[in-house]
This record gives sequence, structure tokens and C-alpha cells, in this order.
Amino acid sequence: MATPNARLALALLLSLPVAAHAAGLEDTLNSRWKGGWAVVKLPISSSCDGFYNDNDVVGARVDSKARRRFEAGELVRVERIGAKRGRVDVFLDLAEAILEERRDGPFTLYDTLNCRIQLRVPIPERADSGAVETRLAELLELHGSEREAEASPAWNGRRREPFPENYEQTLAAYESWKAAQTNVAVQDRMDRAIEEAARINDRVRSDPEYLEGFAAGVDRGKDRHHGDCPSLLSSSFSPEGKGDGDWKRGYEDGQRLAWNLELLRKLKDCFVPVA
Repeated sequence: MATPNARLALALLLSLPVAAHAAGLEDTLNSRWKGGWAVVKLPISSSCDGFYNDNDVVGARVDSKARRRFEAGELVRVERIGAKRGRVDVFLDLAEAILEERRDGPFTLYDTLNCRIQLRVPIPERADSGAVETRLAELLELHGSEREAEASPAWNGRRREPFPENYEQTLAAYESWKAAQTNVAVQDRMDRAIEEAARINDRVRSDPEYLEGFAAGVDRGKDRHHGDCPSLLSSSFSPEGKGDGDWKRGYEDGQRLAWNLELLRKLKDCFVPVA
């Protein structure tokens, strides 16, 4: 009876010809298709989220969980082709982006999103490049250039939706509004830091043990990192515990005071100009 190691070695040996065939097929397909322009002959789907969303080919249609559907005739660029056992994956970048609407405060804004799909095409095991290309030609109309693909009657003619009229003025107004909102948030955070520093100042005691801990806490609080401006606006502070009694209370108050003073110093650089 073969040992587990022997069975594993046999399996690896049997898989070598399959892997070599897939690698050779992948190289052959990419030499012809990679970087090319094509018109997709069937409806496809993409979430337009920066990832290659799965589109499983089933006969003359695709199954996909991606949220946006595109009609047959989409113009695409072939990013690359990957070959696996019983399947080839065609990675496609849609030539035309889409606009996605979003709201921020009183403004309606539009983001330009690029869409990608991974067309997963079943093929017979050990199919040669000719048979695979024949199958791909049933799904994709390959062209030598983008202009040539756009001249194809199969192209659906889709272009990215235009931005609304006067959208540049909307963006300018939005940037001014956003800057003003940022400055309000910075000032609010500074006011809270001032209030906290004032409360600490009110409870400072003349007790020598407390003052010794307070001085140590100030030195420790200066070393605490606050981060960038967005981090500063949402920051909070918990003092490091050390010692006991009055010394500990002074140490914690010293940290709080130093942290708030350093926060105020850094927040001054977070104001932005309002156009």
C-alpha cells in the first residue's frame, strides 16, 4: 500500500502536465488578446468598485452578483487572460466609466467610477488554443484598436453620462462649504481642549507630592502622538496610570494638561482657507 507521501508525490507528478498545458495556453492567448480592444456580445455586470467582478459564463449568458448591469455591446479592453484547469478567466476593463451620485450636506455630487469584470469561461480540460479562441470569439468581438472597435455595428454606443450643467460651479461652492465645515469642526475641538485645560488648571494643588507627579505627567504627556488633522478632530485621551495617592493624581492631571496644550498647538495648523 502506498504511503501518504507517495500518494502526494504521485498526485503532484500527475498535475504537472495539466499545469504546463495551462501555462502554455495562457501564454498563447495573451499573445493575441492581451491589450486588445473588444466588444462584448452578451450582457455583463460590474459593481464598478475597482475590483474585477466575477461574471460566470453559462451558455450564452452570465451569472453575476455585481450590482450594475450593462447591455451587450460594451466596449472593453482586455487586461489579461488567465488559464486554469477547465476554465479561462478574461479580465476586462470597460472603456466607458459611469457617474455615481452621492449627497454631502446640501450638495449632490458625482463620482467617476471605472468598471471591471472577470469573465470566467468554462472550457474542456486540455482544450487547445484554437478551440478556446473559438469559444472566446463567441463572447468577444476582438479588434485591433479602440477606434476599430467603435466602428463595429456590435458596439452599443454607450458613453459615460455627462456631468450636470454648471457642475464646476457646484464643485466650487461645495469646496467652500466643506472648508467652512472643517474650520467649524477645528474650532469646536479647540474650544473643548481649552475647557478641559481650564478644568485641570482649577484643580491643580500646591501639595508637593501632587506637584511632583504633575511635573512628571507634563513631561510624559508631551510625548503622546496626536496624528493628522482628521485624527486630531476625533481624538480623545486616557492618562497613563502610575504611582498612587496624590502623586498619581498629579501625574494624570499633568498628562491631560500637556496633551490638551499640544492638541491646541497642532489644531492651529488644521484650519483651511475658504475660497
